[in-house]
Amino acid sequence: MRNFIFVFMTLVWTGLNAQTIIPSGDVWKYNDEGNDLGTAWREPGYDDSSWPAGNAQLGFGDGDENTVLESGHITYYFRKTVQVDDPSVQNGIHLRLVRDDGAIVYINGREVLRTNMPSDSITYDTPASGSASGADENNFISYYFPSDYLVQGDNTVAVEVHQRSASSSDVSFDLELLFENLGEHIYRKRPYLIYTASNTEMIILWQLLTSGSCTFEWGTDTTYASGSINVSEYGDDHQHRVDLSNLTPGTKYYYHVICDGGEFQGTFYAGAEDTDTDVAFYAYGDTRSQPREHNRVAEAILDEISRDPLSQTFIVNSGDLVAEGDSETDWDEQFFSSDYPYINRLLASLPYLAAQGNHERGGELFAKYFPYPMFENNNEGYYYSFDYGNIHFTVIDQFVDYDPGSTQYDWIENDLANTSKPWKIALYHRPGWSAGGHGNNEDVQNYLQPLFEQYHVVMAINGHNHYYARAEVNGVQHITTGGGGASLATPDDSYPNIVTTDRSYHFLKVHVLDDTRMHVDAIRSDGSVIESFDLDNPNLAGKLTRIQDFELSVNDRNLYVHSLREAEILLFDQAGRLLLQKHLRKGLNKITVRSNGIFLVYIRSGRDHMITKILCY
Repeated sequence: MRNFIFVFMTLVWTGLNAQTIIPSGDVWKYNDEGNDLGTAWREPGYDDSSWPAGNAQLGFGDGDENTVLESGHITYYFRKTVQVDDPSVQNGIHLRLVRDDGAIVYINGREVLRTNMPSDSITYDTPASGSASGADENNFISYYFPSDYLVQGDNTVAVEVHQRSASSSDVSFDLELLFENLGEHIYRKRPYLIYTASNTEMIILWQLLTSGSCTFEWGTDTTYASGSINVSEYGDDHQHRVDLSNLTPGTKYYYHVICDGGEFQGTFYAGAEDTDTDVAFYAYGDTRSQPREHNRVAEAILDEISRDPLSQTFIVNSGDLVAEGDSETDWDEQFFSSDYPYINRLLASLPYLAAQGNHERGGELFAKYFPYPMFENNNEGYYYSFDYGNIHFTVIDQFVDYDPGSTQYDWIENDLANTSKPWKIALYHRPGWSAGGHGNNEDVQNYLQPLFEQYHVVMAINGHNHYYARAEVNGVQHITTGGGGASLATPDDSYPNIVTTDRSYHFLKVHVLDDTRMHVDAIRSDGSVIESFDLDNPNLAGKLTRIQDFELSVNDRNLYVHSLREAEILLFDQAGRLLLQKHLRKGLNKITVRSNGIFLVYIRSGRDHMITKILCY
């Protein structure tokens, strides 16, 4: 068993003081008439002399506006021209934006930012694809760019702010622009980890704002003695990748990334030994749309790791990582933004393994940023599997056919049938058994559940509904963990098979104690526990230790157990379905079996177990 102190990554900023180009609250030209202005309005030479001017914040409906705009339109236009003497005074610009609901920002006619807007072409009546609510309506959101977006002399900043609908109750706009040395902000996406299914490998990825070469060094302490390499970008979007190999399973590694003045330090543990039977991991889902809530969940997970350092292993996400998976801006703002340091720390410390959700919108950018080498079927569908210690994970893509006879269905069955790991867990997005909101997924019920029962899958982790719910179906635990950040829904525990529900932001901590026992905690983002429960692995006949403190006899459908100590008894049918679970007291215990047949009896007391079969007729 490992002993270690969990160390968060640290960021070192070597930036200079910021210099203001456009202050917040400044005067802007604006058009609030709801007209179709085409595209010419965003260009530097456009004649905006007839537009009125007013100080930001510009908008209506919140009561904090300096300039009140006319309501009832989808789109509002803003322009400002500023003088820049030397655009190279620092290597970056810092743009801070208030937008309710969506916006596109142009500098000298060039689009530099799109937020809460569709990724395709935009017209004057295109509604925002997302909404701003609560504090997000008036908070500044930070973005960083290379300073070469600016030119010497006049520079025109043009912004179009779009509403979700013309009947929106409010609109808000303000913008601040500063020169600022990029330093740590050269990272568009800070380093994050991917597990490869090999306990001797790890992938570290990051993305820069501009072209550049980086240095990566690693080792078993902060001398980084294992190696140092230069890392060039790949592809056409300033991405960087390091594939580490020949790692020692279960060993802690430190890494250090240096890119043009921006330094980053982190740690991870190489995967567990194949023979490890004591393994923990984390799970959550639906992290989209509200990164502040996701950040709080990430903070709670990191707090749990600080209390239990052995659990710095990996995390799974059941899908819907961002609101619009085909939008680069959503990945930048909602998942990888430097405004949310606990998410950054989580990604830098735990290898991240995710299923595709419906909001990934086909998965092109999902696969770009999470290029798992385990993807099956030549990436025509993002399904894969991996082992970690004594656990086997089957990750299912519900947006590719998985009905009987399909390529994915055959792969799922073959994957479950051929693993030798004692614990089998499935991960996918849409739940088979819902507690309200999105309904039951019949494909899970009709296609996956029979496979889960046949091959003794103990747990299916999903999301889609934004709450916590657990359903028990013939011995399989179906856990909806959709409280990773998206707006919460209210579950109904009266739905069939539902055992527990909770309306909260939360995560799962799963601790496999050995080949026979698993402990699960569902934990809210404030650290309080929704529920804790234990699971036993019924498919281990011949592997358990028989103890002699129990005598069993059967008369008709009655099972009599004479027990010399306190214990628990579990009864399973031949398919592995749990039929009952009861406490055994010292002395004679009578248990009524409700049907005829052959049954598996499993008794545990402390760390001792026994297993046997009985015939009831």
